[in-house]
Amino acid sequence: MAKESNSKENAVVDALRRLKDEEVELLAKLKPVQEAIGALEKIVDKSAKKVRPSSASKDNAVEDASSDESAQDAGADSE
Repeated sequence: MAKESNSKENAVVDALRRLKDEEVELLAKLKPVQEAIGALEKIVDKSAKKVRPSSASKDNAVEDASSDESAQDAGADSE
């Protein structure tokens, strides 16, 4: 009976060892992917920061033009 429990324990230990090895392999594969994701996120953040100010000024220009047209229309209506 002692042999049976030893073989079961060895099987568990072997399974654990294999799982740990798989974990190490997966982590090794995951690290470059995480680094690539981080690099792409930085690029997107930089692009978003560059786009926001120019799009904001475009939005303001559009709003200014709209308000100018509204003012002109209001002036023409009052005449």
